[in-house]
Amino acid sequence: MPSKYQPQVSAWREDLYKGVYTTQLHLSNNKKLRYANDDYCEFSRHIIGMGYFIRIIFTLVFFVANLMCIACIFTTSLVIIYFQDLRILAIFIEFLMIFLLYIFFQMFLHYLYAPEDCPVRFNRKTGKIYIYDHFILYFGTFAIFTRSPLKVKEITVKEFNWADIQGCMTSVSVPLANGGMIRNYRLECVVCEPNTTKVIDHFLLAADSSLGYDEWMWINSYMAFSDNNLDAEFMPEEDFTWPIKVNWPEEIDKKSKASSLEEYQQIDAEYKKLGNK
Repeated sequence: MPSKYQPQVSAWREDLYKGVYTTQLHLSNNKKLRYANDDYCEFSRHIIGMGYFIRIIFTLVFFVANLMCIACIFTTSLVIIYFQDLRILAIFIEFLMIFLLYIFFQMFLHYLYAPEDCPVRFNRKTGKIYIYDHFILYFGTFAIFTRSPLKVKEITVKEFNWADIQGCMTSVSVPLANGGMIRNYRLECVVCEPNTTKVIDHFLLAADSSLGYDEWMWINSYMAFSDNNLDAEFMPEEDFTWPIKVNWPEEIDKKSKASSLEEYQQIDAEYKKLGNK
């Protein structure tokens, strides 16, 4: 049976129940809880196990790759000038290296300047949620060739109504080189048009190598003010933090921390007034 939320998200596995979850043990947040109070909570979407050490390694790898591409472009330019018999091959290699340099340069800037996390906030007093996204490149679209690679610090922040959010589990199996399969699970949130099952947007909530609904159950109970069974332990602090911090836009930051819908509307009216000046 397909998902009732259409169009169905890719690699769909099952639709998730939305409501209060009750278990004998405390509902775990998988150490993804960045902050929580009576008004709002913030969840990390940082992949556990990646670590900042690995990020530094990737930064160095793509830096070296850029240097190698530049050296190759310089070498093929000399071949084009001085070796006519190899000119066609050298031109082809040079164009290939320029393309790879463009890709590697964007990858290098991404790992260097991307924020430390892409969190999501849930405000239960206003019924709003906020998605903080930073996308690497624009694979799959023509924009990869038209957008500047220097746009690596471009942040996308979206606001949705919790009432329009539904949960889905997706999974993908990947074969291993030495045999066998590995399965990856993703908690996806779909955004539907109000009072319908028509999907207009979706975003990733969590990803793991094992089937689990922890974050989804925790958030559902929190948004329903069912706090008695919630694990409120915050995510562990890193020994080293990446210099580029999460920086919510001022308006979104205030709205996401509002203690009531009236306060939210007041903040919204203030910024609309400022925008009209």
